[in-house]
Amino acid sequence: MSKKYHVRERAFLNLDPEMRAYLIAIVEDTRHNNTCCREHPYHGEIVLKMADCYDDITLDFDLSNAEQRENSLYKIRKIVEVLNAFREALEVEAEAVNLRETVNMHERAMAAVH
Repeated sequence: MSKKYHVRERAFLNLDPEMRAYLIAIVEDTRHNNTCCREHPYHGEIVLKMADCYDDITLDFDLSNAEQRENSLYKIRKIVEVLNAFREALEVEAEAVNLRETVNMHERAMAAVH
């Protein structure tokens, strides 16, 4: 039987795919798998890897017991919360930089006319 996945995605993180930055997110769907016994449970493939042009990170999400599952869910929720806040702040800052560049271009154009 072939594996099924909730998510199995690999993406480049730059507009230019020749640049190295990437994201890999994999969560195998094990809902229909039978476990042979409690001593050898199968929790499936879970991978979250990110890289920029220089560094790689791999985050661990352990589902082996209730405490680890709770911690893994806390971890990913916190990551998403912080990333969403970061994205919103970056959007605001990018707009501020765009506005400054537009104002500076108008000021230079006005100075050249006079």
